[in-house]
Amino acid sequence: MKIYKGIAANQVEHEPLIDFLNYVFGMNGTKKNFMTLLPKLYREQYHPENYNFIVTEDGKLRAAVGAYPISLSVMGETLSGIGIGNVAVHPFHRHEGYMKDCMKLALDDAMAKGCDFAALGGQRQRYSYFGFEPAGVAGKFELNKSNMRHAFGMVENNTGFTVKRVCAEDTELISAIKGLVESRASHPVRQEDRYFDVLSNWQGNVFAVLDETGIFAGYYLYGGDYETTVSEIDCIKPENAAKILRAAFAAIGNDCISVTVPMFSMAFYDLLFDIAEGCRVANIENYCVYHYRKVADACLKLKYATCKLPEGEVTLEIDGVNGKEKLMLSVMDGKAEVTPFDGECDYHFTHRQAMAVLFSLHAAQKRELPAAVQAWLPLPLFVPEVDND
Repeated sequence: MKIYKGIAANQVEHEPLIDFLNYVFGMNGTKKNFMTLLPKLYREQYHPENYNFIVTEDGKLRAAVGAYPISLSVMGETLSGIGIGNVAVHPFHRHEGYMKDCMKLALDDAMAKGCDFAALGGQRQRYSYFGFEPAGVAGKFELNKSNMRHAFGMVENNTGFTVKRVCAEDTELISAIKGLVESRASHPVRQEDRYFDVLSNWQGNVFAVLDETGIFAGYYLYGGDYETTVSEIDCIKPENAAKILRAAFAAIGNDCISVTVPMFSMAFYDLLFDIAEGCRVANIENYCVYHYRKVADACLKLKYATCKLPEGEVTLEIDGVNGKEKLMLSVMDGKAEVTPFDGECDYHFTHRQAMAVLFSLHAAQKRELPAAVQAWLPLPLFVPEVDND
C-alpha cells in the first residue's frame, strides 16, 4: 500500500477534498456544506487544496487538516498566522495517528514559514498536545428587551438610524466596513477580493447601520451558525454606539441576543457592561504563539494605548514550542515594549505557562509577578470569529 503524507495540491482535486470533508463532518452537501459555511476558504477559486495537509492510502483520502493564512495588524505591526480548520479523519481510519501526522505537517510548515501564531477552535486537551492554549479574551454579553427598555425607555428604535442588509453587490458599503475595520489599532487583515466572503462566514449575515442622513455609521455581523449572536459590531463615532446597538437590536427582533466584544473595543464593551443583563469574560479560542517577543510587544503596546498601565518591568525566560526566548517587558517613561534580554531572568515559564500568563484570563503563576505587571495582563491577542478558521 502506498501512503502519501503532505500538501494536498497535485494529489487531490478540489471536489474530492470538499466531498471528503462534508462526509467526515456529516454534511449532506446541499443544505449545509463547507463551501456555504466558509466561502472564504472552500470556493474552488480559492484552492483549499493548497492549504490542506493530507494522508492518502493508494490515492484515497484518509485525513486532512487545513492551515489557512490569517493576519492581524496590531499597533502597526503585522502578525502573521494560520488558522487551523477542517481537522478530519475518515471514520474507518481513526486511531491510526493520521490526525497527528497532519497536524505536525501543518504546524511545522507554519513555523518554517515564520508564522507568529496559530489559532483554532476545538477541544482543549486534544490541541494542547500541539501547543494550543485558551486565550483571546473577550466579553460575551447577554442583552434582552428589559435591558433595552430600562436603559433607553423603549425597545423600539427611534434613533433615526436604519439597518440595511449588505449583499455581495453592495461594494460601497463593503468598502465602508473595510475602512472602519482597518481604522482600528487591532484589526484582521482581510483579502479585498474575498472581503464579503469573510464577513459572511458560517452563513452569517452582514448589516450596515446608516445615520439619519443615510450615511454609513457602523455595522454588525449576526446569525448563521452563531444563531442569536452578534459576533462583530463597530461604529465610526463612539458617541453613536448606543444608537447602533438600538438599531441592531430592533432590527434583529429577538427577545434576547448575545454580543461578543473584545476588551479593547471600548465603546461597545463599556456600553454593554453598563446595560446588559450579564457578561461572561472568556477565552474565546485556542492559540499557539511562536514568536513571543513580536506578539507580546504589539499586544502590550495596544494595552498601553487603551488603558492606563502602572510603570514596571519584568524579565521572562520562555521555553516556547519554536525555541527559547528571553524577554524584558517594560512600561516606563511613556513607552510600553517587549525587547530581547540577555542575562538571568526573573521568571522561567514553559510554553503552556507563558500562554496562560500572557494571553489568558488566569494562570496561577501570575500571582508570583509584581503587582504592576499583573495589571498589564492578559495581553489583548484577539482574532475575530469570522477570521479564525
